Amino acid sequence: MRLITLLGLLALASNLLATALPNSPIKAALSGTVVTEDGQPLEYATVSAYTSENTLANGTVTDEKGQFTLQLPHGDYQLKIEFIGFATRDIPVELSGKTDLGNITIGQDALTLEAVEVRADKSQMELKLDKKVFNVGKDALAQGGDATDVLAQVPSVTVSAEGSVSLRGNGSVRILVNGRPSALADNGSLEGIPANSIERVEIITNPSAKYEAEGSAGIINIVLKKNQQRGYGGTISLGTGFPADHRANVNLNLRHEKFNAFANVGGRYANFRGDGELSRTSTIEGEITNLVRVPDMDRNDRAYSVYTGFDYNLSERGTLTASYSRYDVINDDISVNTYDYSDGEFVPFRSLRQVEDYLEPGLYQQIDVLYNHNFSDERKLSLQFSHDRWAETESQGVMIEETFPALASVVDYQTESIESSEDYLAQADYEAPLGEYGKLELGLRAESRVISSDYFAERATENGYAPIPGFAANKFDYFEQIGAAYFQYGYEKEAIGFQLGLRAETIGIETENSEEAANNINKNFLQLFPSASIQYKLTDGISSQVSYSRRIRRPAFWQLSPFAGIRLPSSLFFGNPDLNPSFTNRVEWNLLMRGEKLTFNPAIYYSFITDYFQNVLSQEPGNLFGLNDGTIISRPTNLQREGAYGVEADLGYRPTETLNFNLYGRYYGYSQRGNVEGRSFDFDFATWTASIRAQIRLPKELSFQTRIGYNAYREDAQSENPGVFNGSAAISKEWDNKYTVTVNVYAPRYFRENTFLPTFRQEDFFQWTGWRFGLNLQYRFEKGARAEGRRQRGSIR
Repeated sequence: MRLITLLGLLALASNLLATALPNSPIKAALSGTVVTEDGQPLEYATVSAYTSENTLANGTVTDEKGQFTLQLPHGDYQLKIEFIGFATRDIPVELSGKTDLGNITIGQDALTLEAVEVRADKSQMELKLDKKVFNVGKDALAQGGDATDVLAQVPSVTVSAEGSVSLRGNGSVRILVNGRPSALADNGSLEGIPANSIERVEIITNPSAKYEAEGSAGIINIVLKKNQQRGYGGTISLGTGFPADHRANVNLNLRHEKFNAFANVGGRYANFRGDGELSRTSTIEGEITNLVRVPDMDRNDRAYSVYTGFDYNLSERGTLTASYSRYDVINDDISVNTYDYSDGEFVPFRSLRQVEDYLEPGLYQQIDVLYNHNFSDERKLSLQFSHDRWAETESQGVMIEETFPALASVVDYQTESIESSEDYLAQADYEAPLGEYGKLELGLRAESRVISSDYFAERATENGYAPIPGFAANKFDYFEQIGAAYFQYGYEKEAIGFQLGLRAETIGIETENSEEAANNINKNFLQLFPSASIQYKLTDGISSQVSYSRRIRRPAFWQLSPFAGIRLPSSLFFGNPDLNPSFTNRVEWNLLMRGEKLTFNPAIYYSFITDYFQNVLSQEPGNLFGLNDGTIISRPTNLQREGAYGVEADLGYRPTETLNFNLYGRYYGYSQRGNVEGRSFDFDFATWTASIRAQIRLPKELSFQTRIGYNAYREDAQSENPGVFNGSAAISKEWDNKYTVTVNVYAPRYFRENTFLPTFRQEDFFQWTGWRFGLNLQYRFEKGARAEGRRQRGSIR
């Protein structure tokens, strides 16, 4: 009730604001939507307005919805609409006020199509003031891969060796699929989305109040393919690789007058090998102990995925969309670790060998239902319901034996963790014009989530397996309810525009711990998340924007669950049920310069974060299994504040039709302040990252692509990460616009980290994958689809 009242007050305030805005008697907005003969929007069509003296007054190109808007003085014009392969359309217009021409249909030019091969491939990177768009399309570097391989190609996005995604170096990024939350994204399982099923990736670094407030770094939206042309069509993709990486994917579409059905089915069988080395020197109670641990891991993944659904036009203005997705995966790992201990003089005194058998089956499912209604007066209503559920069971068997100075069994233990989640989401969004140049957006959102974990550990004894003290059957339940309402007003007139928004969220969090009921948590928050932006068009090719937003980062379940896993007996992680959300206030400036061959997008940003998360490391002298250098404990904690700043630039250069380059660079720093039990975490540091991407179109339908990136040295109060290179390359060949063969190579994915604490110092290197090579064959087929290509759906803007 409190949210509904707030929403009403905000809507009333927006009307008062709108009445105070001035009208201009000089210019008016001329808008419309360019569509093909079968009613599909046509993107990148050229729209030009000529005066009676045949002088160009203004011009633009249509967006992904086929829409355009021109600001023109009152008068008579000849509107010309052009697109390669289509007949030019001329429309006389008498402009005396704001005018919407509605749908403007243009037909194909049969003579042109017979004489010319039309190539309308999109630029892979589209730079806009409020977001960046990476069009996957025929991207050779992503062929045969998954969503993490696609994200690794996107400037400002980093995918770590273990598959974690960060934006501008910040791991608190909200990842959506088709503009909606996804169980796969929330659980770090993006490898369940085949790259061949992705249409594009949208990056929003400073979202407005319209979007959910989660994700202090911003939003990444993965838009899946959905053919919108009449008839049927699809793709079949088969891939193999070395080490073994076998994939198959089928994407199908069927469209009639009012109905569109789509389906994507895929499977994968892959092996990965990882190895590395960790060296640690510990000083415990005055004694020095050196450890060298050498891990050797063989990983096997078996998975299949299904994504299917339909669009149904209930009327000319109402569309119902429903979809279902499912991802089944089994991770089967065998790891061998050797531990070699020596004293302060590096004299060996003990060696151990650990063998671990790890099995983790997972099932992720999601249902989405969406209804969109476009009213005749430009008002729009969207209703959404989503339900996702997932379940994971982690089983682990570990045997540790001593190999020096004598051969003896040390410990034999096993663990099991059963985790599951149920999430329900309902949302309503409404937008309407307000005044001649304004737009009002309102929305409500309600979400309920329950996550459960049941963990136990037991070790072998003479009488069979017995519970390990402190790790016996432990059940932890997490309950979260979120209610939200937002208001947003936008105003755009001629060269200037602004947007003001406010989002209110109520958050209720409750935890239930079967072993420590006295420590159960019950918290309730009411938080406001304002946003504002102002943009100015200096010339037709230069625009600038300043924006502000407030965001939240909520703890993930693994950060809250108090029960540690014992995957490595010398290192334990404990969650913190009392971990609070962190809040970010960000200011950002963007400049966008567009030329015929060059696009330049520099940005400057600053974020102030309170209660930021830090995994605090410590060392305890005791060890659960009697190992010699104690136990390293890791526990997430809220620290006081962090200031983060950055300067980045994205440069796109296309000197010819066959060459395309993208250069990205970012210099960034942070100032962290906080104390934990008298230990200071105050730290200041600055570093940089850069990447270059090149695409070369060769004769005979050959295409070559490569990307090279570098993340420079980074340091905080506990650890340092030396610089890391990453890269990939691919070459592809196309036949008859139906067959594409791609060969790609990926550089090793690895990490280096050096940790320094008062009681120990360690150097850790681990390579998750070595060099990978892939071969992919894709076959495309269609019947009844037109040459204008695919209409994109699922955008969150």
